[in-house]
Amino acid sequence: MTGPGKMTPMLNVKDIFRSLDFYQDALGFELLSPMEELIHFRWGIIAADGTEFMLSESESAPQADAAIDPLLNHNWAVNFYFYPANIKALHDALLKKKFQPTALKQTEYGMQEFSIQDPDGHLLSFGAESRT
Repeated sequence: MTGPGKMTPMLNVKDIFRSLDFYQDALGFELLSPMEELIHFRWGIIAADGTEFMLSESESAPQADAAIDPLLNHNWAVNFYFYPANIKALHDALLKKKFQPTALKQTEYGMQEFSIQDPDGHLLSFGAESRT
C-alpha cells in the first residue's frame, strides 16, 4: 500500500525575514535553503530537532492577534504540536527572550502544555507527559 510520505507544512507568512527571525530566535530553527531563494522567491525551508517547515511570503497570510489566548480560543485552523525534550527549559527560555508564551499548565489528561503564536498567528503548542 502506498502512503502519503513525509510531510513538511508550508506556512504563509506576511514577512519572510520577520518569520525567519522568530523561528530562529524563539525555537532555534536553522535556514536550510540558500539565502538567494529566500530573497528571490520569498520562500525557504527551516528545520530544528527533526522538524521542518516551509515559509512562503504571501500578502494573504494570516495576522497574529495578541488578544487571543490560543488555549481558550479553539478557532485556529491548525495547531502545530511539539514534544520538546525539556518543556520547562523551553518555556523559561522563551520568557527570558521576551516572547509571550501562555502559562505552562498541568492538564487533566496528564500533560504539561503551553502555546505561542508566531508573528502571523500560527499556533505552536508544546507538550510533555507529566503525571503529577
